[in-house]
Amino acid sequence: MGTAVALQHHAATDQCPWCGTTIARARFIEIQTRIAEQERKKLAQERSRMQEELSETLQKAEARIKQEADKKVAAKTAECDKATAKLKEQEARAVAVRKEAEKQTEIRVKAELETRMKALTNERDAAAAKVNQVDAAKQKELVQQRASLEKDRDAKLLKERVQHNREREQLLQKIDGLTRQVQRKTSDDVGDGAEVDVYDALRDAFPRDDIARIKKGQPGADIRHQVLDKGTSCGTILIDSKDRQGWQNVYVTKLREDQMAAKADYAILATTVFPSGKKELYIDEETRVIVVNRARAVEIVGLVRRVMRRIHAMELSQSERSEKRELLYEYIISEDYRQHLIEAGRLTTQMAELDVEEKRTHDKVWEKRGKMTSRLRNVVREVDTEVSTILEGRRS
Repeated sequence: MGTAVALQHHAATDQCPWCGTTIARARFIEIQTRIAEQERKKLAQERSRMQEELSETLQKAEARIKQEADKKVAAKTAECDKATAKLKEQEARAVAVRKEAEKQTEIRVKAELETRMKALTNERDAAAAKVNQVDAAKQKELVQQRASLEKDRDAKLLKERVQHNREREQLLQKIDGLTRQVQRKTSDDVGDGAEVDVYDALRDAFPRDDIARIKKGQPGADIRHQVLDKGTSCGTILIDSKDRQGWQNVYVTKLREDQMAAKADYAILATTVFPSGKKELYIDEETRVIVVNRARAVEIVGLVRRVMRRIHAMELSQSERSEKRELLYEYIISEDYRQHLIEAGRLTTQMAELDVEEKRTHDKVWEKRGKMTSRLRNVVREVDTEVSTILEGRRS
């Protein structure tokens, strides 16, 4: 009985983990629990401390690594800067060398040009001296010829004037007769002739363009002129060259309709009659048809043709083409172009008169040469006769 009580008492007690004294089991468990709690706190604190140390170590390592990386980057940057500076120095040296080479080349070329210019100048002076000698000889010869010609010049000139007046009167009579014949023709007959004249003139002036007559009975104007540049089409011009006795507004309206149907860029009416208040050249405000005297048709077509080729080369849009077309119209009806046209007509007339005068001069020279040739033949014939007489006399 006493032993069982002792065992039960021993089971209800235990030694204190701190001081080793005997304490109750509940007290022992409480102390152990407190100790375990303290150990857990210490472990948590130690773990927190270790984590802080680890974080600090990592930060220091990262800072050290970053510092080392920055040093390497700085070193590489300095190396790149040094290489860049060296490259710039080499480029500057190359530029200096190139400039010096260009300067030397320029000096050499200038010296060669000066040498050539001196040689050409010497050649020119020598040629000029020779020309002056030739001119002096020719001038002397001309003076002699002029002296020999002045004797009969007045008489021949008077004779030529009389002959010219006589030919002029005959020509005027022929013109009057032809005019009366033309007036007896119908307007269609005259129109056909006008069409042929303008067509032939355009073919002669612009042989590389595609110029065709529109057949009778087919809709459209008289002539379709397709402007070509190295075989490429730059656009189309419609030309109506009908000649009428009186003006009618239907001429321009019909030509405008033909232009729209053919999708032509320009329409030109070559005519000899004009509405009241208009002459030589104007542009119809409603239809934008160019109306021009038939004698100036080729000149106007040439102007329009040059503009069309320039516009084609510039590759302008449709709106830009229309704008350029209106600017061209403004120039055509301007006073400046009218003066240019008058001057061109005057020069053309003078050139024709010059051709007539040149032919007349050639005729005179050829006539003199023919007379001199006849005289030379007579002289040679007389010499042959005398030689024959001498030979026959010796033989006899």
